[in-house]
Amino acid sequence: MASKRKRKLELKASRSTDYKMQARRDTFNENLWRFGPPVITLLILLGVIFFVFIYEPGNPRPEEWTLEEADTGVIYSSKDYYDGDQLTLVEFFQSQCGHCQEQAPVLKEINDNYMDDTSENYAPHFNMFSIGGYQLGSNTDSKSDVDSFKFQYHNSQWPHLYDPTGDLMSDYSFSSYPSMALIKNNEIVYQHQGRLTYDQLSAEIDKHL
Repeated sequence: MASKRKRKLELKASRSTDYKMQARRDTFNENLWRFGPPVITLLILLGVIFFVFIYEPGNPRPEEWTLEEADTGVIYSSKDYYDGDQLTLVEFFQSQCGHCQEQAPVLKEINDNYMDDTSENYAPHFNMFSIGGYQLGSNTDSKSDVDSFKFQYHNSQWPHLYDPTGDLMSDYSFSSYPSMALIKNNEIVYQHQGRLTYDQLSAEIDKHL
């Protein structure tokens, strides 16, 4: 008899607990529908305001390098050219790439006009490098390939550096030849894959000098 009564009390207590839990769930759901949409709308609005009026994405930072010039053995470091007000043009090329060979006259003209102190466009804070040592098909450029390309196609004096790892180009997120980047204040301010005309490239240089 006592056991039966105990079971009834337990059942009654269980029903009371279930009722209270259901009441709490109903209250929670009611508040969620009442306050949830306005809160979500407010958060979205704040996010839009932040990204439109406050957030200013920075330019990507370039990978640092220390590389040897193919023909002279002189060591160059990006730390000497990427910081401050200097503007540095870096070209990644492959000696057997037809587009790189066709891009060569444009780069030579850029060098002659911006790095020759007798030119009316001379820019003392402008530097340029061509970097090779990369693969095209089954052919990977050696140091001598980079050296030969400099004199055969560019026929000029700006440094042509050899990347023995073959990884630097992909570190700049490039995957085709030629690829070019302009670096200033240790930020990549412009980057492009493929050929550029003189007017296209000089316009970007002038924009950032």
